[in-house]
Amino acid sequence: MWLKTLVSIIYILLIFPLNILFAEEPLKLSSNVESHSVGHDQNMLGVSAYNKKKFNQALKHIRAASVVDRKKGEIFFNIGLILHQMENHLESAKNFQWALKLSSKNKNISESQIIQQHHWEKNPKIPCNLTKPEKHTLNLSEIVPPEPHISQGGGGGGGY
Repeated sequence: MWLKTLVSIIYILLIFPLNILFAEEPLKLSSNVESHSVGHDQNMLGVSAYNKKKFNQALKHIRAASVVDRKKGEIFFNIGLILHQMENHLESAKNFQWALKLSSKNKNISESQIIQQHHWEKNPKIPCNLTKPEKHTLNLSEIVPPEPHISQGGGGGGGY
């Protein structure tokens, strides 16, 4: 019986990569006075796109959030998470380390396993002299319109 259980566990580990078992979710910004409303909204749109695995769209939204909220570690954590999913680990590491610098007291960031994977002390592929991520500016081609909202209410059209 125990042999069957052991074989089942090994089979599951072979089918599912360990990254899936330890996947982390993007962080939402607290809706307090310190967060710019546009940054908050763009971050939420990015989180939504990330959850739908639309990583290019998510990156555009979160980068838009980073333009107005440059001091939010959660935003740079989210950029790092998206870049990790896109397999751009060097840029991901830069953003994760910047997130740590900005929000070292946020346990979702400071205790993040994915950040540990991207830290130069634990991963020899990451250089130790990473610089701050480049400041992102927005071009009109990068602005992603929000998905259309379909009202659930019935009827209502005003008469003339």
